[in-house]
Amino acid sequence: MSETSAPTPDASSADHHATGLGGALAESPTGQRNIDDRGLTSFAVRVVVVWHLVGVLASAAVFMLARRGGADELPWMPRYALQGFFGAAFVANMAAAYGVSARTRWARPVSLAVSYLTAVIAGAITLHLFNVYRSIGYLGEGLYKAFVPFLVVCVGLIWVLVAKQLLAKEPTNRLAELLRRAGWVVAGVAGVWFVIAADPMGAIEYAIDAIGRPITIGALALTVAAALATRMMWSRRAANHFHTSRTVEEALSGLAFLSPNLLGFLIFFAFPLLFSLYVSFFDWETTNTGREFIGLGNYTRALSLDFASASAPNAGTEVLSDGYQVLMNADWFGQHWVIGARDVEFWLSMRNIFVFLVLAVPLSVLPALVLSSVLASKLPGMKIFRAIYFIPSVAGVIGVSIVWGQMFDATIGWINYLLDLVGLSEPGAGHGWLTQRSTALLSMVVVFAWMSFGFNTVLYLAGHQAIPKELYEAAEIDGASTWQIFRRITVPQLRNTTFYVLITTSILALQLFEIVWILSRPVPGGPNYATQTPVLTLYQEAFANNRQGYASALAWVLFLVIFGFTAAQFRMQRDETSGGVS
Repeated sequence: MSETSAPTPDASSADHHATGLGGALAESPTGQRNIDDRGLTSFAVRVVVVWHLVGVLASAAVFMLARRGGADELPWMPRYALQGFFGAAFVANMAAAYGVSARTRWARPVSLAVSYLTAVIAGAITLHLFNVYRSIGYLGEGLYKAFVPFLVVCVGLIWVLVAKQLLAKEPTNRLAELLRRAGWVVAGVAGVWFVIAADPMGAIEYAIDAIGRPITIGALALTVAAALATRMMWSRRAANHFHTSRTVEEALSGLAFLSPNLLGFLIFFAFPLLFSLYVSFFDWETTNTGREFIGLGNYTRALSLDFASASAPNAGTEVLSDGYQVLMNADWFGQHWVIGARDVEFWLSMRNIFVFLVLAVPLSVLPALVLSSVLASKLPGMKIFRAIYFIPSVAGVIGVSIVWGQMFDATIGWINYLLDLVGLSEPGAGHGWLTQRSTALLSMVVVFAWMSFGFNTVLYLAGHQAIPKELYEAAEIDGASTWQIFRRITVPQLRNTTFYVLITTSILALQLFEIVWILSRPVPGGPNYATQTPVLTLYQEAFANNRQGYASALAWVLFLVIFGFTAAQFRMQRDETSGGVS
C-alpha cells in the first residue's frame, strides 16, 4: 500500500487563500513548484525583515543626530521636522519588522507603506542629486532651439500611424507600406537633427558630475533597495504568504493608484494648511529668528472692536480704549457712537468684501440663468454664442484686468468715451471710475461678473440637459406662457445647479485678489481702502509687513467666514429639499 502524506496546515491555508485571490499556482504531480514558491517567499520575507531592521537603525541614528545640541545644533524647524519624521519611521519600521517576521496579516500593508514612501522620498532626492530638475529646464531650452526638427519628427510619426491604419484595412497596400517606411526614415533623420540642434550635452554633463559623489550613490542605492522591498511585498506569493484577503488586496491597489495625488495633497496642501494654523499662534516675523508664542493674540487683535458713546459727532480716538483706531462713527437712537478696531484695515476689507459679495454674485448668477435659457433653445447660431460668452472664463485674469483698466481710464477709456457720445456726461470731464471711492468697488464688481457669468452659463446649460423635455411639451399644450414655463419649470428644475453656482461664485468672490491687485494701482486696495479685501490684507501683512503669524491668523479667520457661509447655504438647501419646495 502506497503511503501518502497529508498536507500541512500552512500549505492548505496558503492554497486556500491563493484560490480566494484567483491567482493560485497549479501544483504539479510532485508538488515541487509549490515547494519552490514557499522557499522563495521565505527568502524574500527574511530579506524584507533585514531591510526594516536596517531602517530601524538608520531612523534611530538620524533621530539622535537631529537632537544633537551645541555648535552643530540645527534650527528649530528642521530639527523638530527631522525628529518627527524619523521618529515615525523608527516606529513604522519596527512594527513592520516584527509583523513580517511573525507573519501577521497587518504586516504586509505596513511594510508596503514604509517601503513605498521610502522609495518615493529617496527617489526624489536622487533626482535632485542628479540635477534632473535643472536638466529638464536645460532640455526645455534645447526644445526651443530645435522646434523645427521636433515638428518634423512629429510629422514622420503621424505618417507611420496613418500607414498602420491603412495597412490594417488593406495589408497589401504598397503605398501605405512606402508611407510607413518613409515616416520612420523622416522621424529617424529628424531625431538626429533634433539631438544635434538641442545640444543636450549640458544636461548629460550634470548627470555625469553627480555620479561620482558618494551621497548620490547612497541615495540611488536606497531608492533601489526600497523599490525592491516594495516589489517583493507586492507580489502574489507575498499576498498568499500573509493570507491577504481580496478586500485588503483591492484596497492596497486603490491606494497605490491614488498615492501620487494623495501624496501631493498631503505635502503641498494639508501640511502647509496645518503649518499655517500653527504659525497663527505665534508672533512670527519673517526677518526675526525668535518666535514668541502668544496663543490667540493674533485672533484677538484682528477681531477686537470697541464701542464708545460720544457727546459730539465725529469724535476721535480720545473716547476709545488704548490701541484702538476709529473704524466708523454712527448715530443710534439719538446718541453719537464711535466704533473702534485694533486692525481697522481688516474690518474695512471685510465690509468691502461683503458689499462686493452682495453685488457681484447676483450679477454673475441671474444673467447666467436667463442667458442659459436662451442658449438652450434650438435657434440658429446658438453654438457660436455659447463659445463667445464662455471666452471670458478662460481668459487670463491679469490680461482681462489690464484691458478693463484701460476701459475705465478717465482720459482714454472707452467707457467715458461712450458716455460722452450718448450725452450722459460732459464732454472732456471723464469720470475716474477706479480713482473715486464711490465707483472703485463697483468697477471691480463689473469685471468679476463679466468674467464669471460665462462659466456659470455653461453650468446652467449642463443643467438644462437634465430637464425632461416632456415637462415643456406638457406646459405648452396647457397654454403656459414663456414666463410661466421659465418660473414654474426651468427655475425649480435647476435648483441644484443654482445651489452649486451660488456656492462656487460666492467662494470666488470672498477670495477676491487679482482683479483688485491690478486695477487699484498705484496703491493696492485704494483709493483710501475702498477696494481693500481680506486676501489683499493678509498678503500685505505677510509679504510687506513681514508678519507671518498675523497673516496666518487672518487667513484662518477668512477660512472660517467662507466655511460658515458655505455651511449656511448647505443648511438652507437641505431645508428647502426636505420641505418639498419645487
